[in-house]
Amino acid sequence: MSTIIIIDSVEEESAVEEILDSIVTAGETVYFLRLSSARGLGPLIQAINPMLNYGVEYTIDCLPENYDASDLAAFAVEVDASRICIGISERTLTGKARIDDATQSILLHDGISGDLVVGEDAIILEELEYGQ
Repeated sequence: MSTIIIIDSVEEESAVEEILDSIVTAGETVYFLRLSSARGLGPLIQAINPMLNYGVEYTIDCLPENYDASDLAAFAVEVDASRICIGISERTLTGKARIDDATQSILLHDGISGDLVVGEDAIILEELEYGQ
């Protein structure tokens, strides 16, 4: 089992902690996929360390600058991810999660599907199934 966490800002500590505390299980691999807008994940990784507390292995990769949902879907297939997690960066005045274009394209991509869960700080597409 593996989890992809998409990081678009080093200030997503609460989303990453929510995912690691409540979604990820010990023994799985976590793939931090940073967008080009997140120049370095050093401060974020240091804030949530030690990763040993979560019992996971992790890697940090970067999506291409002009990535699209098919790039992410290809990566998910390659690593056989069971879930994709995206931090909630904005909320409406009534507290609902605001979904940006990139998140929408991932959630609606025809190459991947799964169950949608909206947490306090993260949106999770879990129990992934891959289309052709």
